[in-house]
Amino acid sequence: MTAFPISQFSDSTYGVAGGACFVGALLIASTTDLRSRRISNRLVSVLGLLGVLYSVLAMGGASGAARAMLSCVIGFALWIPFYALRMLGAGDVKLFAAASCWLAPSQVFAAALASALVGGLLSVIGLVMAHGLGLTTFRLAHAARDPRLLATRLAVPAGRRTLPYGIAMAVGLALVAWFPRLLKLV
Repeated sequence: MTAFPISQFSDSTYGVAGGACFVGALLIASTTDLRSRRISNRLVSVLGLLGVLYSVLAMGGASGAARAMLSCVIGFALWIPFYALRMLGAGDVKLFAAASCWLAPSQVFAAALASALVGGLLSVIGLVMAHGLGLTTFRLAHAARDPRLLATRLAVPAGRRTLPYGIAMAVGLALVAWFPRLLKLV
């Protein structure tokens, strides 16, 4: 097999099994990120190694391994600036890079976009939950006129926690892996 069909996980029995492993690892990462705001390095390593193995089996030998490594590098490069700006945790960046091993390089860009869109949606939901619909609507309406207003952070109410971005990344990655034509970028 030299190329992936519409969904790389739907072409064979091992494709479906690989997809189940991929989604299972993303669910574990999301759960731990939600509970403890940490994503295990061991889980990230296993996810990446399984992604390389999957790519080797799907594409064959060196070309599969090279594709997985290129996807990993692209996934890391896309998100490391956000870690440098303290907008993401290191675990989020490592999770995305490791999960990118399962994807074609062009899918990594689509997965990053999908993750950002899901992250934005989760952020708005978090704002509504923390500050109410009125303040959130007011803030977003004013930010539409002057986006610099979004640079001013709102205080997080006592007892509330920040958004675990690994969840947004997991959803974006899974969507693009299972439905690569969803965003019509690849």
